[in-house]
Amino acid sequence: MPEKDLHKFFLSIVFPSILAIILFVLSIFVVILPSFERSIMEKKKEGISELTNIVTSLIEEYNQEYISNKISKAEAQRIALSKIEQIRYGGENKDYFWIIDEYPVMIMHPYRHELINTDLTDYTDANGKKLFVEATKMVKKNGHGFVDYMWQWKDDSTLIVPKLSYVKGYQPWGWIIGTGIYLEDVKHEIKSLKNHQVRIALFISLLLTIILSYVIRQSLNIENKRKKAESKLLLSKQKYKSLVTASSEGTLMILNKNIIFSNIKFSNLIGYDTLQLGSLKFEDIFTAEWEDLISSFDDPKKSQTLETKIKCKDGSEKDVILSVSRIKYATDYGYIIITKEITHQKQIEKETEQLSQELQTSLLLMNQPLKPYVNEIIKCSVETSIEEAVLLMTRKKRNILFVHKENKIIGIINNSDLKKRVLAQKLNTQKPVMEIMTSPVISISENALIYEAVLLLRKKNITHLAIRNQEGEIKGVISYVAIISLQQNAVSYLIKEIELAENSVDLEKVQKRLSVIVNALIESGDKTHNITRIITSVADAIAIRVIQLTIEDIGEAPCDFAFMVMGSEGRKEQTLSTDQDNAIVFENLEPDKLAVAHSYFKKLGKEVSKTLNEVGYKFCDGDIMAQNPKWAQPLSVWKDYFSEWINTSDPQSIMDACIFFDFRCVYGNNTLINDLRLHVNKTIDHKSIFFYHLAQFITSYKPPLSLFGKIIGAKPASNHTYLDIKKILLPITGFVRIYALLSKLHKTNTLDRVEQLYLKQVIDKAMYNDLVLTYNYLMHIRLRSQTWNILQNKTPDNMVNMDELSHIEIATIKKFFASINNLQIKLNFDFKGTL
Repeated sequence: MPEKDLHKFFLSIVFPSILAIILFVLSIFVVILPSFERSIMEKKKEGISELTNIVTSLIEEYNQEYISNKISKAEAQRIALSKIEQIRYGGENKDYFWIIDEYPVMIMHPYRHELINTDLTDYTDANGKKLFVEATKMVKKNGHGFVDYMWQWKDDSTLIVPKLSYVKGYQPWGWIIGTGIYLEDVKHEIKSLKNHQVRIALFISLLLTIILSYVIRQSLNIENKRKKAESKLLLSKQKYKSLVTASSEGTLMILNKNIIFSNIKFSNLIGYDTLQLGSLKFEDIFTAEWEDLISSFDDPKKSQTLETKIKCKDGSEKDVILSVSRIKYATDYGYIIITKEITHQKQIEKETEQLSQELQTSLLLMNQPLKPYVNEIIKCSVETSIEEAVLLMTRKKRNILFVHKENKIIGIINNSDLKKRVLAQKLNTQKPVMEIMTSPVISISENALIYEAVLLLRKKNITHLAIRNQEGEIKGVISYVAIISLQQNAVSYLIKEIELAENSVDLEKVQKRLSVIVNALIESGDKTHNITRIITSVADAIAIRVIQLTIEDIGEAPCDFAFMVMGSEGRKEQTLSTDQDNAIVFENLEPDKLAVAHSYFKKLGKEVSKTLNEVGYKFCDGDIMAQNPKWAQPLSVWKDYFSEWINTSDPQSIMDACIFFDFRCVYGNNTLINDLRLHVNKTIDHKSIFFYHLAQFITSYKPPLSLFGKIIGAKPASNHTYLDIKKILLPITGFVRIYALLSKLHKTNTLDRVEQLYLKQVIDKAMYNDLVLTYNYLMHIRLRSQTWNILQNKTPDNMVNMDELSHIEIATIKKFFASINNLQIKLNFDFKGTL
């Protein structure tokens, strides 16, 4: 250790330790021992004074007998003197009492009989002190007190030693009773105590010296180790700083949630300089959660990859991919984060794919029947005044009005007619609408295609087109603006209509038109991933609108809440045959506020579930819906639910709760859902039995194949063979769910999860390709069958008619059963340890 550090160590550790020992020894001799001496002397003095009081009490007894005339005074005094003369105490039983009168004359002394009846006025001790005169003065003044003098050692008249006597007067008889302690006894006792205390002090000092020596030595070792650790840490710090600085990608290092290093590349990417970044946290610069990132490190040796957004200084966000590595930094863990911005080329590819998809959808929709997009008409009679017609259009929020005579449409009025023929010419608004209507009415059959309607609108240069039913009656209308909006973006058009809907009837109409878009996308060969996302987007928009309308009706919620969806909608994998799987999570409240919250959310859940059922999302057979009070609970209760499911040893209970683990927020405070997901991720740590039961369900799955490899299906009707595609998909979604939970992924969509698992190297490239291909193909078959059923006015379900599948499609499905077998092998290996 350098001399400077050694000097510092001596002053901070060694010197205080030595000083503590010295102060301890001094306290023994300066404070503790003198205190003990005083205490012993006081106890001795207290002892002889108490003994004297006892003798005084004895004399009082005999005086009382004299007063009672039982005996004479002389007899009482004689007996008292006889008794007191015999009293002995002390260690050798040689200490005694003596009595003088107030003159003083010796009345009784057990060892100096020659002094009895002798005048002691001039009696002095070896130092010339008139001790008996002093005793009488003390009693006359105070009634009692202490007198010190020189006296013979007990019964040895040849040895004169210091003595301290306590004297007390007995007034009725004029006696002074005295007894004393030999100071030599006290000194001997104090000396013995001193020796004992010194030995204890020396022992404690020695022990302290040993302990302090050990502490000093350990402190010295720790100090040396600290110096070495600081030196290593400095080298490590310089190494990692060099690594971060030299990286060709935007890189930063985080320790204890603080950014300690970042390079210029990262500063250029985010817009903050290095100094500003040092004051920011992970959540300040990324949309991902730090705790979720840390919890994903099941294997510290492997880097973790995730896609997120970076929050730039200018308020914008950029898509980035993070590659995170955990490193040992001193006694803690640090994290190196390499940030790769998604390239401009990739953005172009995404936009191109999206544009291609929109164009393809729009072109296909042009060949779809017109009927699903027709709106009802509003009409008035020919006698209706212009003013009444305007009020009707305003009330109905329409810009077109049909005119009828005897229930037959003969004309039409729009906003343009009102401007040109009424306002411009200052026409009297009390005149009948017949004077300003346009006639004849241009119409088209409801079975016409959308592109035919577009052609007719352009040919006639009109804004609206009347729609005829099969009987030739005008029953509907469609506008050029609506068709163009539909052509530009069919899904956005539907969602806009959902947002403007005022009741369940309006929403039901939109939901029914969804099958037309899905059919067009299937015929175009679009990806099933995109199709299910579209279906889910519409379902989410409808759920949001239903909740908004319900809240408008019953009032605002008493606290924060989240409307949560599970199952296929939670995974964003809804098809055209789906039921409700939803719930309500609200914030934790004080007990006195819970009743109000439960009452409100019970009503909200009931109304929302009922309206969704009316729109087309049927009730769940298992009653897993927000209308069930069990599934409308505060966050704490939901955490208890998941804890119970995860910790239960009952396989069936775990399987029944599977759909709950695919939850996400559709409406409300998403923080509650994030908190719940974080709880799930923490609770499933090291819960091998939970994953074992989840895996058991999939490993026990048997493909519906006969002994000879023929697909075995159910036969619910006629002689056709039906295959339940949903049941075939369950082992795939279940497999992906297990590893998603194990890897603590936030994604709920099956294909998104598969991609994340591949990036995390949980599955290899071959399994990744098999899962994506199998899932997409089976979902395509399922969606195609459902759209066919709808077009044939049948209720869509998950049963596929095998007679409608080609030999190639059947052979492909059989091949996929082999892929499911590979999933079972991996699960057996990972969760059962057997092949």
